[in-house]
Amino acid sequence: MYSARFTRQTPGCFLFLLDQSGSMTDPFGGNVSVRKCDQLALALNSWLQNMVVKCTGGEGVRDYANIGVFGYRTDAMANPIIEPCLKGPLAEQPIVRISDIEANVARIDTLNQQYYDPDTGELQEMPTQVPIWIDPVADGGTPMCTMFHYAYQVLENWCAEHPSSFPPLVIHISDGESSEGDPLPYVEAIQGLGTEDGNVLFINCHLSMTKADPLVYPASSEVMPDEWARTMFNMSSVLPESIVSRAQAEGIPVQPGSRAMVFNADMVNLLQLLDFGTMVANLR
Repeated sequence: MYSARFTRQTPGCFLFLLDQSGSMTDPFGGNVSVRKCDQLALALNSWLQNMVVKCTGGEGVRDYANIGVFGYRTDAMANPIIEPCLKGPLAEQPIVRISDIEANVARIDTLNQQYYDPDTGELQEMPTQVPIWIDPVADGGTPMCTMFHYAYQVLENWCAEHPSSFPPLVIHISDGESSEGDPLPYVEAIQGLGTEDGNVLFINCHLSMTKADPLVYPASSEVMPDEWARTMFNMSSVLPESIVSRAQAEGIPVQPGSRAMVFNADMVNLLQLLDFGTMVANLR
């Protein structure tokens, strides 16, 4: 289980679910000069660019991965807004191929791009021309249950069309609690979906407003600081043994029973989590 390779015949699926509520304008990781929504967009655009590179060979971009990016928030009347986040020619498309990502950049910006340096364990920064597919959005409430219900439908269709593929990886990134009650039953329904190679893996990343100690891939809910943290723990998939072995070989701090989550994440943790998702997919 969880051993299928990403190929043209059996592509993998990454589904990103992004909290776009008003609190995403808060400072990120204790740095008052940056907003969570801006750093999240920066990290996702960088990840998309890196995924294009990883899937490129001598004959061009190989369609090893399908990608969906959705945001969720509410309008002024507290009605849920669930929509695809990709801009430009890919706008409003729920799932696209990695070759579509490469061929349909919305624009090119020059940004001070941050990247994680594994040698120093710190963030480095340099002015870089960056392809943009996603823009920051932050407004309204946090309709998490509605987002997960919609994601279930997207994933159910994808799994039916790709029965032999590695199961989808759902990467949920949020900074707060659901405004619609308990989201756990919706996540459990998503985790019940899968392919012949295993069930959907649900990965959670909680973004911190302060410089708090992160909780990285915990194996017990007892270390969680509050009830919402425990809910996120329960929403996160237990890492399969095969993935634990691969992660340990890469120096990632996981153990048997570890959950696919980071709580109180800063930018380093966010970038590491995105890289972890790529490692799970055997694309490194």
